[in-house]
Amino acid sequence: MPYIVSTGLILLVSSIFIPFPAVMFIQDMLFFSYDHLSFVRLTSTYFSFGVGMVWIALVLFSFLLTKRHAEKKGKKYKLTALHFAFLLFGFLMFVLSIYHYYYLDENGAHSNSFWTVSETSIAWTEVEEVSRVVKEDDYRVLSYTFKNDEKSVTIPYKTEDTDTAYTIKSVVENYGWEVEDNFTAE
Repeated sequence: MPYIVSTGLILLVSSIFIPFPAVMFIQDMLFFSYDHLSFVRLTSTYFSFGVGMVWIALVLFSFLLTKRHAEKKGKKYKLTALHFAFLLFGFLMFVLSIYHYYYLDENGAHSNSFWTVSETSIAWTEVEEVSRVVKEDDYRVLSYTFKNDEKSVTIPYKTEDTDTAYTIKSVVENYGWEVEDNFTAE
């Protein structure tokens, strides 16, 4: 039981700073390739990893408190399966956050949205339409979408991410695509 308290406290405290190096290290171990021209990790990736850590800590504390309560009442503890299922949800958050990324390479644009572990890809030669979401008030570009009749891949865009900005600019110029602006008040 003392391990549960210390593990929960460590998870709670470290959920503030551990997601950043953990996500970068694990994603690099799993997905790094010299062929990637740009690899995009979203803030939501780090946030969901941290939420998974907090969730597991809360489940551990809940397990400890409910087990002690049952022992005080002299009853048999029956919530182990429920707490185990809740723990699995925390580990699911870890997996989903690790598998949430976008990248560009010589072949095309690739994305893996948060609720999947499968990748969506579109080859540069298959792209029929390119659009971008532009914020109305300051004309800041928020994302680029590459699509054809069957699929589309949306890549988040920040001017500070020079690899992504350079790659998108180069690909649009090389293929001579017209980029459609979609304005949003967001």
